[in-house]
Amino acid sequence: MIDFWLPAALLLAVAMAFVLVPLLRAPGPAADADRAALNVALYQERLQALQAQHQSGLLTPAQLEAGRAEAARTLLADSPDGPAGAARGKPGMALALAAAILVPLGAGALYWHWGSLDQVVQARQYAGHTGESLERMTARLEAALAATPDAPDAWFFLGRTYMAQDRWADAAAAFEQAAIRANRPPEWLGHWAQALYFAGHQQWTPQLQALVDEALSGDPEEAASLTLAGMAAFEGGRYAQAVVYWERLAAALPAGDPMRDTVMSGIARARALDAAAAAPAR
Repeated sequence: MIDFWLPAALLLAVAMAFVLVPLLRAPGPAADADRAALNVALYQERLQALQAQHQSGLLTPAQLEAGRAEAARTLLADSPDGPAGAARGKPGMALALAAAILVPLGAGALYWHWGSLDQVVQARQYAGHTGESLERMTARLEAALAATPDAPDAWFFLGRTYMAQDRWADAAAAFEQAAIRANRPPEWLGHWAQALYFAGHQQWTPQLQALVDEALSGDPEEAASLTLAGMAAFEGGRYAQAVVYWERLAAALPAGDPMRDTVMSGIARARALDAAAAAPAR
């Protein structure tokens, strides 16, 4: 653990230096604006760090909101109140000094209680085994999730490894766990629907339609859902509907994306088949 706590302690020392050095120099009224700018910058950096941890699965939405509230309270507690703040003198400095000491201690206690050091360690373990076989990596992920199941990113990665092995039913179950634990992001719903589609022998079902509709409601350009919906419509002979889905997909893809040419070819074929089906029989 020392290779985690030592850098953390060094970063904490640097962060405290940014706060303590200006305090020890006892800045006058002219320095209040600079101190306020520094506080705002530190507050914004804290919010960015919290958001990054939330997106990586290290913080739950509740923990994210608690961290934001704590950062806001810290910003307000250390912000000068105009001319009155400049006149506080030594009592104000003592209060800020106490905050500079107590906030890191409080942060350490909160991280010890709610932090995700075990997930950091797991991530480093995975990084050290990138050369192993897909089967061994899958087994390692399964073991890790059996011990700590509340890790949506790990569930999503496990679903991707199952799909690489054509284990469609297992992939669908993993994507379901990931989507539920991460508040159903559109991209993960699309992958869940894809796995279910292939696990069900490419039969379109009301559940698949509901997942695709939910994903596209959250993100109208969600690529996995548009691809799947167009494919299912094409396989079912609903060529005009396939064109609609794939045109939306093509519009969302960058001009240089190699997938775009494939999608455009599928659109052309679907249009031709739709025209042929609509032509009167001779």
